[in-house]
Amino acid sequence: MKSNILSVACLAFVVATGASYAVGQQPTPPPANQPVPSESVPTTTGGWPTPEETVTRMSSKLNLTDDQKAKITPIIADRQTQMRAVMADTSGRRMQKARKAKSIMSDSDKKIEAILTSDQKKTYAQMKEQTKEQLQARRQQNAGGNMQ
Repeated sequence: MKSNILSVACLAFVVATGASYAVGQQPTPPPANQPVPSESVPTTTGGWPTPEETVTRMSSKLNLTDDQKAKITPIIADRQTQMRAVMADTSGRRMQKARKAKSIMSDSDKKIEAILTSDQKKTYAQMKEQTKEQLQARRQQNAGGNMQ
């Protein structure tokens, strides 16, 4: 059970950063304690893609209208703000943070899905499932590397 909640929290973080919406790209994270180059990701967002960049990536797979983009951008911005607050909170336990992250993601997903068409909702669900599978594969790969 703890593993599932932790997985959801990790998934929430990945989705919040917009990584799930990258089109055919598997960026390599920068080494620890090194800033992300400002030309690839603005430093004003703490290394995360801006809400606009996230919506652009989403749009490439969902074919969002301009109206949908305008409505989704503030949802993503709010989600990122909330996720940053959760991650910065040092007083909470890991499981509490995981539950909070899951709640933030669930709430924002509901808001986003309310804006999407039925076909877009199906694609969005597939995108989330693909992200979950990629996260699980990375976890397994990292677990395998730690045993050696």
